[in-house]
Amino acid sequence: MTVATGMWPVLALILLVAVVLVVSLHTTIVGAVLAALQCWGLYATFLVGPAGELTFSAEMRWLLAIMVQLAVLATLASAAVRVMSVVLAVQPTPVRP
Repeated sequence: MTVATGMWPVLALILLVAVVLVVSLHTTIVGAVLAALQCWGLYATFLVGPAGELTFSAEMRWLLAIMVQLAVLATLASAAVRVMSVVLAVQPTPVRP
C-alpha cells in the first residue's frame, strides 16, 4: 500500500493511520503500539529515506507520537465500549413477592 501510494504521501499517511485505528480497535495496547510502529516505519522508510534508511526528523518524531497516541486511544475506547455493553446487558433478577 505504501509503495503504491509513493507519489501521494498524504494519501499514504491517511491510509496507514486508518490501518492503525482499525487494528487498534481489535487488539491490546501492546498490539496497537506495535501496529503504529510498523506503519510509521513503513511511512518513514519508503517516503522519507532516500536510500531506504529510517530518518528521525522532527516531523517523523511528531508523526510517531501521534500514531502511538491514536493507537492507544482507539484501544481504550474499544475496551470502554465493550465494558459498557457488558454492564448494560446485565439484567437485574426479578424480585418475587
